[in-house]
Amino acid sequence: MSKETILVVEDEPLVGLELKDDLECLGYSVPEVIESGEAVVRAVALHRPDLVLMDVRLRGGLDGIEAAFQIKAEFDLQVIYLSAYSDADTLRRAALTSPACFLLKPFNGRELAANVEIALLQAKNGETQRRELREATAVIDALDEPALIADTDGKVAHVNTAAAKLLNLKDSSSLDRIPIAQILALSKGDPGYKHFWLRLMEGRDIPSFVASVQKLLSIGGHEYGSLVEFDAMGKSERSLLETSVAKINSGLIDFLPSRDAAGSGYRVGGFLDPCLSGTGDFFDVFPVGEGKTAFYGLDIMGHGIIASLMVFSLHDILPVIGRGPAGQELPPAAVLRALYERYGRKNATIGSTFFTIAYGTIDNATGEYRVARGGHTPVLHLESGGRIRHHNTKGVVVGIVTDAEVEEARGTLSRGDRLFIASDGLIEAFGGEGLLDNALERLSAYAGGFHDATLEDFIDAFRRRSREENAKRLCGDDVSLLVIERE
Repeated sequence: MSKETILVVEDEPLVGLELKDDLECLGYSVPEVIESGEAVVRAVALHRPDLVLMDVRLRGGLDGIEAAFQIKAEFDLQVIYLSAYSDADTLRRAALTSPACFLLKPFNGRELAANVEIALLQAKNGETQRRELREATAVIDALDEPALIADTDGKVAHVNTAAAKLLNLKDSSSLDRIPIAQILALSKGDPGYKHFWLRLMEGRDIPSFVASVQKLLSIGGHEYGSLVEFDAMGKSERSLLETSVAKINSGLIDFLPSRDAAGSGYRVGGFLDPCLSGTGDFFDVFPVGEGKTAFYGLDIMGHGIIASLMVFSLHDILPVIGRGPAGQELPPAAVLRALYERYGRKNATIGSTFFTIAYGTIDNATGEYRVARGGHTPVLHLESGGRIRHHNTKGVVVGIVTDAEVEEARGTLSRGDRLFIASDGLIEAFGGEGLLDNALERLSAYAGGFHDATLEDFIDAFRRRSREENAKRLCGDDVSLLVIERE
């Protein structure tokens, strides 16, 4: 009898229990029924299911499609959608996640059994590597630097626009399935991180460029291809490519904002504890025009060098977008719309290279602020007396669509007040039985208990709590916290 594990995500408890019973009668293991989208990633990490049955409409701020994007970014999983809705927008969004199937409610037991069996077979029949390569493809397309992806046979799977231009190709498909050995000539270098001279297709070398090749490893540790990055041999770029993941993480930590990054009258603090395989978390604070400061926290879905490279890219791009074409403050909602346009999927192809972000601006003189978020944890306002506000505004994950509704929230920082953004990894340190909303309430209560502590003690309290909880886990997530205090 089959022993595959299937996770059921359904916001109607009775329907969820009925599905659980049906699947267990078919011989599958169903460890839990999840009711909110925010709890899905935690449950997948805990149970490591072979398949997820996902209701589209869920409790909380994250629907089933957005939850599917998240689990597909971090885990190799098939998803079957269950929904009573079949409107064009729902189907289009669902198609972007490449589901195993889309079952319309009501459906019978025979339909469920057949589609579950097919989905499990697909998961075992070689889809893993192709899916991971497509996900990596979406990442390098978002980078401004030249790069390509090769499969485990050493053949080119995809070239981004910058690399196609460097290689003097007419289009990015010109190298499909060509061995990378035909365009790379081996040179001396670190045997653990090989460097190559770059060779044009007509056989002429480009002496001012080298290419570095690094294996791509899934979260489970198996190799699914290679990342080839082209470098003009600038000192800082070469240093980045030659460092270990630990040094890449260290480099990102060095980019974190300084104590005075928000200008006179404000103090900035926080911490970043990166995942050992490469962080996807980051935050920053920077000026945007006269007397205005911008801040953000973001989380690239997944871990590893791909996620870290995306962070480096966004660190450079966000200040440019935030200052707008005239060099003045761009409102948070406009920044989110610019990110949707830049990184959104323009057609129904698989792509789970996406990220969440909370972005805001502060008027330094008045303390008035505006915030918006794209699928990220909310911006929190802790008043000096201990009262806390959650700015849980509308906005979807960046990378799913090219346009979406964005909602802004406003407020005013008084003296002694703090704005802070806690990553989902930090929020999860506060438990809540797997429901992120519950954990957020616990975190808020914890923050209120330290409202009169110094900024340093406030941050240290969260860092200690996070590290204590992560020590209990086999694989900890990235954890970050940004705090801005008005003096």
